[in-house]
Amino acid sequence: MIEIPIALYSISAVSGLIGDFKRSIKVSSVLSAVASLSLIGIVADALSKGLPVQESFLGVSLTIDSISLPFLFILALLSLVVSVYSFSYMEVHRDVERPFAYTLLYGTFVVSMVFVVLVSNLLWFVFFWELMTLTSFVFVSWKEQNAGIKYLLTMQLVNTVPLFIALGVIYSATGSFIVDYATLKDVVVSLSSTQLRLLYVMFLVTFLAKSGSVPFQFWVPDAYEAAPSNIASLMAGAMEKMAVYGLIRLLCNVLPCNETIGYVLVIIGILTMTFGTLYALRETHAKRLLAYSSVGQMGYIWFAVGMGMVFLAKGMESLAYLAFLAGVFHSFNHTLFKGLLFLISGNFEYSAGTADLNELGGLRKAMPYSSLFTVIGALSLAGVPLFSGFLSKWMIYQVGYYSGISLFVLGSVMAVFMSAVTLAYSLKLYTSAFGGEPNKKIENAEEVPLGMLLAEGILAIMSLAVGVFPAIAYPILTVSLEGNSVTVTVDSIFTGFDYFSPIALLLAVSFVAVALYFVLRPKTTDVKPWNVGALFLPEERYGAKARDYYEQYFSEMEGVYKLGKTAGMVGKVILSALLSFYLILAKGLVYTGREKKRSFTLSELRHHSARYLDEAFFVPIMDLVKNIVVLISGISVSMDDLFLASMLTTAIILALLVL
Repeated sequence: MIEIPIALYSISAVSGLIGDFKRSIKVSSVLSAVASLSLIGIVADALSKGLPVQESFLGVSLTIDSISLPFLFILALLSLVVSVYSFSYMEVHRDVERPFAYTLLYGTFVVSMVFVVLVSNLLWFVFFWELMTLTSFVFVSWKEQNAGIKYLLTMQLVNTVPLFIALGVIYSATGSFIVDYATLKDVVVSLSSTQLRLLYVMFLVTFLAKSGSVPFQFWVPDAYEAAPSNIASLMAGAMEKMAVYGLIRLLCNVLPCNETIGYVLVIIGILTMTFGTLYALRETHAKRLLAYSSVGQMGYIWFAVGMGMVFLAKGMESLAYLAFLAGVFHSFNHTLFKGLLFLISGNFEYSAGTADLNELGGLRKAMPYSSLFTVIGALSLAGVPLFSGFLSKWMIYQVGYYSGISLFVLGSVMAVFMSAVTLAYSLKLYTSAFGGEPNKKIENAEEVPLGMLLAEGILAIMSLAVGVFPAIAYPILTVSLEGNSVTVTVDSIFTGFDYFSPIALLLAVSFVAVALYFVLRPKTTDVKPWNVGALFLPEERYGAKARDYYEQYFSEMEGVYKLGKTAGMVGKVILSALLSFYLILAKGLVYTGREKKRSFTLSELRHHSARYLDEAFFVPIMDLVKNIVVLISGISVSMDDLFLASMLTTAIILALLVL
């Protein structure tokens, strides 16, 4: 009954027509939450009936199978949480006063991702993929256009173009754009080696770029900082997972798993986890820190999926499915803790008016529940035992380390090290925002409304539950590729982890914590902060700001960061060139009057009226002809005569071409 959630999302999308901002947001949030609940019900029903489940919507074939199921659940869960959160959070953006734009975009964004996961036809996949990109672009441009333009240009160049090339290759082989995945599997054997390589490369570029992986990570921090925090949570927690789904579906299920592509993905995964993690450590803005963190965590996922592709190509099915399972499991866990932490950054915006960690501090007493949820999210992100990120990372370490392949062993060692760095920036995130004495600039900050806390509490509780009872997540994380049954069972997953029992660890940690409390509990509550012997130092300067963390490390690693800065400058030059080209084209589509300026900025172009396409095409031709006539004979010709002459000439040329 996919019609029910789609209908509810559609109604929520047009609820902005109510006009009143607050009422529109509330109606949209409630309807979206109910739609997400019904989507979770569809996932549960599909599990009970058995996979795959075939359905259609308005003539579009839809399929829920073992590949689409986990990603549909990820989307349904996070969209439920974000809908509840948005009920109060969007007050932060009330000054924008575009209720219909928000509700329409939010509903369309979620629906586009639902169809990306469910459609069984490549043309519809591309259509909804582009719709997802378009709606997310508008959200990134919600208050500041430069980040949105960077995101859009990047996506058009390394998402739209590769997907259309892939469609062209498939059309050349089948004679049709409308090809379902099952038919495409049969067609693949008839493709030439060049066509097949082109498909591999085009799909790989598309999904790496959408996930913000190296070398396409340059759009991520600006986009996630500019977007509203609830949308940034959806982009990091759900939209990035659409890239994981697309890669597994098209490069491991529709196309045969390629060993070379697997090795390339492993290398990119190692570079991405390293680059993203090191740059997250340096950031002092909560949303930019979390954006780079998402880049790093996507590196873990690509590392696992790449290993799975290599193992499957080599016929090592047990290791292959365990690697794929680790990648999908970490995708699920990443949705939990990164979705939670981006919502926490929205708490900062709501209560303190900023997510800049240098301007925050001492919020623990004013925002106790936000503080608790941040601890859970940060420890889950760092992969600390008893929290959701631990077991999926542990599985990735194990698969790589025991594979016997040197590159995979190196990747596992790097993954362990990067987890330690992740813990370092997670501590920075928490202590700079909640530790120390309250900052006088935000002394009026208070806990966020109940709806926002409820949404975050759902993700926090699930992070703890999956950390202590990881097997509860397994039924929705099963992956089946190339028509084979999954050979990895719950028992075989935990066979190698007999020495790790989450329940036993929980009991041990609880006992130690209680014992330490009674032994070391303070004798008095009237304790002044320790000033390390400094004289005349005001208390508000006792705590370190985010910019002061790990200074010695940054000075030692300056060369690495310079390399990244150089790469970023190259990307900026390329984007600047693309933007200049876009502005040249855009200038021809607006009335510029008598202005003699040769170039315009985006903001200046928006103040000019748009021209019709035919007018934009004929006016330059008329100007050219007029200038030639005046120069040659000095004859004065009216614009009306030139317009008619240009249209007649064009019509004659087109008629000759047709004939």
